[in-house]
Amino acid sequence: MTGFLIGLLIGLAIEVILIIIASKSYNYDMPASFFAMIFGIILFVGVCVFGWLAFNYRASETKASLINREYNTAYTTEEVFYASDVIDTIRELDRTRIEINGNIGK
Repeated sequence: MTGFLIGLLIGLAIEVILIIIASKSYNYDMPASFFAMIFGIILFVGVCVFGWLAFNYRASETKASLINREYNTAYTTEEVFYASDVIDTIRELDRTRIEINGNIGK
């Protein structure tokens, strides 16, 4: 996630350089302004994706603490963030196995 943030910051620096080049040109440099527009759109999408990932990472912190408290496990935030679907599948398989075996009290 840190690499993604560094990439966004580098992209922002390139965007600023392209805007400066486009605005300082007397004839309004068309290639620089075109690339600045395209790069701006890409940066906007990148910022939205980063926000979504950051929100999910913070949510996995809470989810990890809840799973650890309820099931007496030691999952880390990273494990829940990257493998939450695997953890959910394992929990569902355990529930199915318990229901099939009739060990509801287990």
